[in-house]
Amino acid sequence: MRNLLASLAAMVVAALAQPAEAEIRALIVTVSQYTAPIPSLEGPPNDAAALKAVLTEQGARDIVTMNDAQATRASIRAALEALGKRAKPGDWVIFYYAGHGSQAKSRDPGEEDGMDEFLPLSGFKVSKPDTNQFILDNDLHGWLVNFFPTTVNVLQIADACHSGTMNRSLAAATPFKRRSALDNPMAIALPPSPVDPMAVAPAGSNPPNLVYVGAAQDNQFALEGPLPRGDSPPRGLLTYALEGALKDRRPNGRLAADADDDGHLSLAELASSLESRTRELSSTQQWSSAAVPARNERSVIFQPLKAPPADERPIEVKPADEQAADLLGGKGPWASIPRGTPDLTWNAKEGWVTDSRGDRVAENVTSDAQLTGVIMKRRAVGQLAASANERQLKVDIGPRPKGQLYKNGESVDLAVTHRGGEAWLTAFNLAGDGTVQMLYPLDGDGDGLMVAGQTRVVMARTKAAPPFGVDNVVAIATPTEPKVLRAALKRIDGKRDAMVASGLVRDELDAAKGRAAMALGELYTGR
Repeated sequence: MRNLLASLAAMVVAALAQPAEAEIRALIVTVSQYTAPIPSLEGPPNDAAALKAVLTEQGARDIVTMNDAQATRASIRAALEALGKRAKPGDWVIFYYAGHGSQAKSRDPGEEDGMDEFLPLSGFKVSKPDTNQFILDNDLHGWLVNFFPTTVNVLQIADACHSGTMNRSLAAATPFKRRSALDNPMAIALPPSPVDPMAVAPAGSNPPNLVYVGAAQDNQFALEGPLPRGDSPPRGLLTYALEGALKDRRPNGRLAADADDDGHLSLAELASSLESRTRELSSTQQWSSAAVPARNERSVIFQPLKAPPADERPIEVKPADEQAADLLGGKGPWASIPRGTPDLTWNAKEGWVTDSRGDRVAENVTSDAQLTGVIMKRRAVGQLAASANERQLKVDIGPRPKGQLYKNGESVDLAVTHRGGEAWLTAFNLAGDGTVQMLYPLDGDGDGLMVAGQTRVVMARTKAAPPFGVDNVVAIATPTEPKVLRAALKRIDGKRDAMVASGLVRDELDAAKGRAAMALGELYTGR
């Protein structure tokens, strides 16, 4: 359901801050009434009214709402297609959904967790699912990609559960109700979705115009309840938090969600505020998730997103087995070559990827989505390397000599050598498959301040662990505490978002105007 959420979040943010010549358009879908045994909800109508009021204040006139029985697969698809036809370059389109979210056994062998995330609509029956009464996350993502050109900004917001297989119940008595349709998602299997070419997005597609915000992490429930007091009308925690992030102000008149107090609310600051607010409202039972296109973390909400850079040449990949050859036949950031010297060689059955030197850069890569992560990580490191300044900052990795393999569980020492005045140190790792792993500062490390003359800082003593391959440690020293950078890195920690991480670092370097330094380190990990 993450792809589903991605589309929704992009639409909402865009709609709120629109250039004068552009328009805000929205499709607001709420489902409260469900067929037993799925419990009905009370909050979605209140959430929809609050969101519509916010968008109207921003000048939105093209707002379509669907409630309960009005919201079917066919009607939602038709409304999105119609919005795509009405939208002009520069417009912000918002797709918002409030209701239950759920999972079921997947028919797609490419689903890593074996589950399909979906939105059950008002007439959905657990005993006999009707294809017109639910929407798979992949289908919704396909519509948002195919119906809206990259010149139209899209914000997708889903105030619904998208819990994984490790759901946890609420720990104590609570006024909140879960927006989860099924307690046992393995108990049902959905029928195949109708054949629809527009519901299929290109493999590995990551549209530069699509932002998403989801109510909770994959292993959590999204909640609704009386807010702000026990006698208040029921609200979804995410939508309530969004409303507060856009309205609550400090004594100086600036938004409280503006972390660096510069008078501008960036997408990174909005995402961080939503996570903090949902965590606090739910007593750590729920915190929101978000995804922002690369190089747009610092883009100001209600302003146009940055245009994507010119397309880079596709990475040449040679398949080493039939499974890889089949997957490389789809669309993605690669060019499949049957012979010659490729950039990468991939054996999908065994899961390994090697580079042109024969080094194993990633392991356990068995899907095209994972291969996309490897490729995007390769591009991100290339971009970062162009900005590295090892005369001022250098990453030290030990105890093994450079180039030697660290096996699973072996200790790895990470430190930096710093030459310069007072600075704040931040560091993260890019694993072989593009997974971002926050390294410094973590809990107990303080604020990461390096005083003038402090030449060596031990960032971490950790152990080699999956995902294996070539790891790249990225360290950046900044003249002021990088609150926005750190909040954004924390939000993408554990996700295959190497290009987003690269964009964050490059934006921080640009903002520092030559007063920051960045360095890269490399190590090999494996079994």
